[in-house]
Amino acid sequence: MKVTIVHTIEEREEADAVLSALRPLLAWGKVRESDRHAPFLHIYLATKKPGKPCDSRENP
Repeated sequence: MKVTIVHTIEEREEADAVLSALRPLLAWGKVRESDRHAPFLHIYLATKKPGKPCDSRENP
């Protein structure tokens, strides 16, 4: 799962509050911040990749 939070400098406090609320809900593997697209700031969250599913099918 990927979540992107886009905010302005004035909304930074609210974005930090949202980030701190989301972190404990899922095992976030990566949290990255970017300021490449002015005037907006981006916070990218991505969960860890799921493991390989168990192949427990019985052979016919």
